Amino acid sequence: MSINPPKLALRNLAEENNGSDYQKLLGNKAWSRLHPDIQQRFGSKVHQAVTYQGVMKVVYSSFLGKAFAQVCRLIGTPLAIHSGVDVPIMVKVYPNETLKGMTWDRFYAFPNKPVNRVTSTKVIQNKQGENKASLVELVGCGFGMKLDVTEVKGALRFTSTEFFLEVAGKRFSIPNWLSPGKTIVEQRALSDGRFEFKLNVEHLLLGKVFKQVGVFESI
Repeated sequence: MSINPPKLALRNLAEENNGSDYQKLLGNKAWSRLHPDIQQRFGSKVHQAVTYQGVMKVVYSSFLGKAFAQVCRLIGTPLAIHSGVDVPIMVKVYPNETLKGMTWDRFYAFPNKPVNRVTSTKVIQNKQGENKASLVELVGCGFGMKLDVTEVKGALRFTSTEFFLEVAGKRFSIPNWLSPGKTIVEQRALSDGRFEFKLNVEHLLLGKVFKQVGVFESI
């Protein structure tokens, strides 16, 4: 099945950013331990449009995970709605000037199904009253999650610390039992220039609801 994402008129925002946002989030010591390929991907070129292509070796969602993904279509498309193995996927990352972040458009080509487009936007925020910048991932209609960024054996890891709903500039926390679950995303460089992507979502009461493992390269 072919993947035909929409053509996008993109503007390079590198001149408006210093390209070191993720280094500041991690700290210099943790940043220095990242694989050089990860440093390059999230360093000076982090604000440039890029396209990745690869295969999700595993796209798993539990029965309740699938139900949750369907419900979440009311606020956008933050989750894959099907399960499968060896699923071709294209990922387009590009500046979102409205949200002041980078949008990640993922196009899953599940066999015999329409292409499943999953979209979210990562935004680094500097809110008043907070000592340091924070990273959030927005999925639509004011819903999002706050992410902790860490280095793990040369890989970059994103871990959810809070799910929230933002209305009229005010943020309201969503209880853990109403959220998809603790979300951990990891990007690890491979020796041939590609990288491995892992996603795990564990609900406080329901256990594992989502898991994805794939290998990608820029095109």
